[in-house]
Amino acid sequence: MLLLVAAGCGDQPAAGGRPGAAPRTAVSGHRAPEDTSVRPTPSGSQRCGVDANLAPRCGAWLGIWPRTTASGTKSTDLRGNLAGIERRLGQPITLVSRYYGWNQLPADATDQAWRDSDHLVLMDLRARDFGTDRYVSWASIAAGDHDAYLRRVGERLAGYRAPVLFSFNQEPEQELERGTSVAGTAREFAAAYRHVHDVVVAAGARNVRWVWWVMGSMGHTAWYPDLYPGDRYVDWVSYDPYDFNTCHHTGYRTPAQAVLPFLHWLSGSGLGDGKPVLLSEFGSNGAARGDWYRGVGELVRKTPRIRGLVAFDSSVAGCDTRVTASDDNWSGFRSIATDPYFRPSYHQGSR
Repeated sequence: MLLLVAAGCGDQPAAGGRPGAAPRTAVSGHRAPEDTSVRPTPSGSQRCGVDANLAPRCGAWLGIWPRTTASGTKSTDLRGNLAGIERRLGQPITLVSRYYGWNQLPADATDQAWRDSDHLVLMDLRARDFGTDRYVSWASIAAGDHDAYLRRVGERLAGYRAPVLFSFNQEPEQELERGTSVAGTAREFAAAYRHVHDVVVAAGARNVRWVWWVMGSMGHTAWYPDLYPGDRYVDWVSYDPYDFNTCHHTGYRTPAQAVLPFLHWLSGSGLGDGKPVLLSEFGSNGAARGDWYRGVGELVRKTPRIRGLVAFDSSVAGCDTRVTASDDNWSGFRSIATDPYFRPSYHQGSR
């Protein structure tokens, strides 16, 4: 999300919640997760299994950051929120996202409950303490100054005993927009990402698949080559297409205008060539955006490199991207959720 307000404003949810910022515009040593195609397939789901990077072999995972109840009220009860949204849909949502701040320890009891109900969890660990709003420099992470903490993170992830998608410091452009004195340079971010990867894997977390998660802003393409940690450290390339329209005093963006420019830039740049793409946050500001959500579903169906998409079901700093904001929004989101293309069968496998 493009940081147009100071970090720390807006949301300050509990552990695993989204940090306060306004929304914006096969690794070495990995062990492949169990192929899920042999499991019974729920009615309406596609039976195609997953590859070594946790990408579905057909279709795309649908996910959500469940910051609201099924009726649209914001709540920090993420488990209860997701359960209510799934009851309203009449079916589960495969992918759920979490946001952790520095010094917090994933995976917590909520993640474990989702694991046990066959949800795939996307976890981000940001180099910022959500309680104090203090940043940890990327250079100090790369230098090993925080290895004791990172080993604990790795041990916790290893103990999760199921596949997990994991990101370090999603949308690092937020920090770079405010200057390199906040957390460091683009190259220092990439070095920190590589170091986090190596420490976590060395701690036994070979169940982790690594997500390079950026904004995907065409105004920041000069940063991305330096921000990219290298193919050996990345399993998924991930970015956040939004239509913020009036909340950022800009024009409306169609799904194609929101999603495709960065995807085309990726193809031309060669960064992450051949890796699956995740739309790690997506949404449209407003309460009559059902057609926009339907359009995203139609676009992703025609874009086979995109293997997952996560609705940002929240309102932050005047930008309302709740899929639960209105019946119209909900009808558009539901059209994606009930489409078999977005329901590949999934099972966590043995634990």
